[in-house]
Amino acid sequence: MAVTSKGTAAGLVDWRTVERLTALIPAGPSASRSARASSVAVLRRSALEAPAWVARITGLNRAAQQVAETTRVSVVDRAGLVRASTRALRGLMEQVPAPQASEAVRLVGAAEMAGAMSLLATRLLGQVVPATGTGADGDGGRGGEASPHLLLVAPNVLAMRRQLDLDMLDLPAWVCLHEMTHAVQLAAAPWLGPYLSDSMRMVIGAVVEAVYGEPGGGADGMGEQGLRRRPGRAARIAARAGRGRVLEGLTNFKERSEVASLAAALTFLEGHAEVVLDDVHPNRMPSVHRLRAVLSRSRAADAGIGPGPGLGSLLLHRLMGLEAKEAQYADGTAFVRSVVARIGHEGLNVVWTDPALLPTPAEIARPDVWVRRVG
Repeated sequence: MAVTSKGTAAGLVDWRTVERLTALIPAGPSASRSARASSVAVLRRSALEAPAWVARITGLNRAAQQVAETTRVSVVDRAGLVRASTRALRGLMEQVPAPQASEAVRLVGAAEMAGAMSLLATRLLGQVVPATGTGADGDGGRGGEASPHLLLVAPNVLAMRRQLDLDMLDLPAWVCLHEMTHAVQLAAAPWLGPYLSDSMRMVIGAVVEAVYGEPGGGADGMGEQGLRRRPGRAARIAARAGRGRVLEGLTNFKERSEVASLAAALTFLEGHAEVVLDDVHPNRMPSVHRLRAVLSRSRAADAGIGPGPGLGSLLLHRLMGLEAKEAQYADGTAFVRSVVARIGHEGLNVVWTDPALLPTPAEIARPDVWVRRVG
């Protein structure tokens, strides 16, 4: 990642500096070689078992079988998570036009990126990265990715298990069931991965324009001046970003509407995964009630399983703030529970056939309206 992608959003970040800064992230809890090997083995076994479990609960048998056969599973350390996530995010940013930036601007971008990756690396237990065409693996993310990639972060699972005294078998099973549900969603709806990638690029592009102006300088002719021509604007956006309120800087109605639709989709996807976990019983996972209580509280600290599939959801939560993430879990779960109570998983599964059938922001709060719309 040594070459700057000039003329794109990736060119707003000094990626060498990101590498140097993220190399300072602590490796995680100490453990013996046998303990580490055991943790990896349990995670891999849990990942293998999870697709069939999702199929039994949701009825998405064909999608679950596809996931079992094609989804790549990587049990990684924190450095591995950072590498994969950074490559995937950079690959998306390279598809978004942006003004060329000065070295000072790129260093600021590197600090922001490294901070976000540090938070990700130390708190995330697992994440599904959809196939993007730019890759979350390979050289600089340019190798192309043919299938979703499930990342399971062994030191973070171990740290959470120790910190909260959770069962060494049940916690990995819980994490893998949640994340494999997202993988099954992507398989059941082939359009979903591109939709999330397109939405991610839209959010990046909107924020870049809000801070820097039109791509390539536009009417303001910023060019290499980049941030210097909008110091007040950039300072306000940066302050909002620090408070998780950067989307307040998007004044374009179309952009805000698209972001709201993306947030509603992610709310639904997260709620769907949560409702799958609702069907887990103690005879299959003895400590399931404790897991529900403890992991629900852990989200208040922004820890745990990934907020929906893909790095787009991670960026959106970073921009919108933790309150939006908490609302997503609660609102999405309530929506899916209500729909399943009315028409079952079979009725809900119509949503995977067409992006137009995703619930709208208004329908998330009114599942009865969505049920009537889809017939």
